[in-house]
Amino acid sequence: MSVGEAFLKIDGVCKAFGGVQALYEVSFSVAPRHIHALIGPNGAGKTTLFNIISGAFTPDRGSVFLDGVAIHGRPMHELVRRGIGRTFQNVELFSTMTVLENVLVGFHSRTRCGLLDAMVRWPWVGREERWARQRAMELLDMVGLANAAQRMAVDLPFGWQRLVEIARALASGPKLLLLDEPAAGLNAVETERLSQLVQKIRSLGVTVLLVEHDMNLTMDICDRIVVLDRGRKLAEGTPREIQASEAVMEAYLGKKR
Repeated sequence: MSVGEAFLKIDGVCKAFGGVQALYEVSFSVAPRHIHALIGPNGAGKTTLFNIISGAFTPDRGSVFLDGVAIHGRPMHELVRRGIGRTFQNVELFSTMTVLENVLVGFHSRTRCGLLDAMVRWPWVGREERWARQRAMELLDMVGLANAAQRMAVDLPFGWQRLVEIARALASGPKLLLLDEPAAGLNAVETERLSQLVQKIRSLGVTVLLVEHDMNLTMDICDRIVVLDRGRKLAEGTPREIQASEAVMEAYLGKKR
């Protein structure tokens, strides 16, 4: 992949926590409108890298570029406005809000109503609210949860809560969507729906980078895969190339095939 084709570029990223080297010299690129996976055994550094891309962590060394612009070290709210949306390994919903209200939170970066505006109730505030609610319902319909809009988010099955998170992440209008183990807690039918959903998201022009342990899902929908092992890039390639890699099999199974 040439530099000109890279929408997301990770260049020599390193991150340590005390004496633990979570990431060391990790480099790869993600092409626009591709579905790219980041896989590896537990503790490989996948979520740490997600946290660096999304602005939660700053790399000790190395760079992250989004659409040619260096973004490492920038605050999370700025990166959301620049087009990065994400979900989390552990579901992070507002338990005292409804499903619809959780998705509406995701529109914060795309609306301009502040506290004073809400108190004065300018005519445009109502129009903005109606637009956000309509769009939120469209997103809930997209993930198959429109009928659950008024339910409390905490009352939903765990797998459904993950779908709410995806809808909320889409509400920010991302160009790059980071999905951290989106299939966790989903049954076979829900996983198939997730597969179709991720491919639909890509068809809308969104680039997707996901961390996932469901290898069937990963191999079915991804254009390319990066494998991490103990903080280092072990392999990179198409799903077929990764499946044929002796090094990858050894990392996952602890022995050669």
